Amino acid sequence: MKKQFSIFLLIFIVSANINAEISGVSIRDLTQLYNHQIIKVLVGNKLFGHYDDGDYRGSVEEIHYKNRDYEITVNGITYRGKWKTLNNEICYKQSNWVDYKCVLVYVGFNDGMKLYFVEKVERGVVYVAGIIYEEIYQSIKL
Repeated sequence: MKKQFSIFLLIFIVSANINAEISGVSIRDLTQLYNHQIIKVLVGNKLFGHYDDGDYRGSVEEIHYKNRDYEITVNGITYRGKWKTLNNEICYKQSNWVDYKCVLVYVGFNDGMKLYFVEKVERGVVYVAGIIYEEIYQSIKL
């Protein structure tokens, strides 16, 4: 159970549940961030938000360090690993994973600036932006 819980908490699972999405937000109203923009808004900040992948719904805290380490805290449990940007995505690797798992990052300005983590969905030979499963609504500089 703990292994399964840690996997979906770390922002990386590509969920088949199309009902799992942060309500009231449309990808069409958001702007995708690129490598340098992702680094600028994530690194050196403690982020607070809400996670909803259809299985887990709740608060989440994240820290992306300059040395490429990250921490994600959910339900009082902290998970650690490495991060990098690649092809305009944020990619994460937990210590027991073989490779990095990547997601898109978007920004929206409805009721203040918010960040959104978005899974990619394969559509034939291309990937498109899929379900918004995490919303970051507060950022504190470390």
